[in-house]
Order: sequence, then C-alpha cells, then structure tokens
Amino acid sequence: MTRFKDRVALVIGGGANGPPRNPGELPMGNGRAIAMRLATEGAQVAVTDIDAAAANETVKSIGNGIAIKADASDPDACRSAVHQTEKSYGRLDIVICNVGISNWHKLKTQTLEDWQNSIDVNVTSNWITAQTAIPGMIDRKFGVFVFVTSLAAFASSGNSLAYEATKSAQLGIMRHIAVRYASRGIRSNALALGVIDSAMVRKAFGNEDNQHVSRDRMAPIGRQGRPDEVAAAATFLASDDASYITGSTLTVDGGLRASL
Repeated sequence: MTRFKDRVALVIGGGANGPPRNPGELPMGNGRAIAMRLATEGAQVAVTDIDAAAANETVKSIGNGIAIKADASDPDACRSAVHQTEKSYGRLDIVICNVGISNWHKLKTQTLEDWQNSIDVNVTSNWITAQTAIPGMIDRKFGVFVFVTSLAAFASSGNSLAYEATKSAQLGIMRHIAVRYASRGIRSNALALGVIDSAMVRKAFGNEDNQHVSRDRMAPIGRQGRPDEVAAAATFLASDDASYITGSTLTVDGGLRASL
C-alpha cells in the first residue's frame, strides 16, 4: 500500500528500549513498529529517541529516514526535532507522540521529582511538539496527530499516580487540538493501549515464559497485543482512511477495558 506517499511523518519515541521477544530478533517497541509501518506504506519518516543508537537502528531497519537524538523532557529538543524534520523534508504532515515513561509511586510515596519528570516527558513534550508543528500544518491546511496513551488514562491500578494522571492529560491535549484546529484541516486522535508485548513491557515486567503467560491471561482475547498491531491502528488513524475521525480514542487492548 502507498497510503502515505508524499507524506512526512515524525515518530517521537521511535526506538526500542528493552529485550527482544526471542534472542537474535530486532527489539520491537510500539514506536519502532509504527515508524516501520509508515515507511512501508510510503512515508518519509523521522525518528526520535533519547538513545541515538536506538533511533539509528530503527532508521536502518526501514532503509531510509532520519534519526534524531532527542530527550523528550527537554522542550528545546522537542522543538528541534520538528524543525529538523521540516528542514530535511520541507514539510511535516504526521506526528506520532509515542514517548512515555512509567513509575510505581502511590499518592503517599509520590515524589515531586518523579511527578515532574513524568509531566515533562508524558505531557509537556506532547504540547511543545504539537505547538511547534501546528503553524506549518495550518499553512498547508493539513496535519495529523496520533497520541499513544494507555488504559491507565481511564482506570487506576492504585500504584502509578503520575503515570495515570499524565496519560489522562494526553487525552486533554488530543481533544483540544481536534476541536481547535479541525476547521484548519488538522485531525487529532489517540490510541489507548492495553498489555502489549513490547520491548519496554518486557524490560519492565520480565521476559520469562511464565511472565508472558501471566500477561497473556489479562485480556479476554487470551494473549498480549503485538507492536505491529499497535502500528496498524496508529497508521489507520494517521491515514486518509480515517479522514472523518478526530477527537477520538481507539482502544487497542484485546477487550481488557470492556472486562474491567
């Protein structure tokens, strides 16, 4: 397919931080899978990651594109990523805000430092990136944002205050863009992910067989999701197939939210 021919996409958090599912495989995260799917369908892709090697590995795997080292907690780095993409390709059509960090602090043990870091990475980076990209999109009367959030935006585990609060805040940014700029040709949507067998999840929750079995049991569908399935949903929202969809959140969770 060539749904993204002549389109330029920026994937924020397009590396992969964690082990592969099987030894010898390319570690696969959601951002990497999205970047690969966009490129496969004809997009020119810029990839950011705090780890330059991880961003370069994604670009190498898709055969083209640009890798940008960027710390999402740094507003100047967020702005620079947009400017570098526009300078390299002359435009920016699609922004995938996939970067995010988690934490395990309850309300009583939540530290101010960790709270602020979560806000900076999970929320402020989304706002700054969008604010920087919007002017060019308005000029061209076209633009698409996809924000990758979590079921934690809707339901609490009781264990991750900052993560839950920031994932909810992402949806506020998404809705604001959708309402404010719909008449300018700009769409904004989100993905709410359940348990995905990504490199980050394997790093955080383990990569042993019994740990995978435990996670497989969480969703009614009977298994974890895959990064390529996240990529399929993200690229749908980014494509003209979703041209009348804005301000919406697509849940990708194997039925988990329906069972809560």
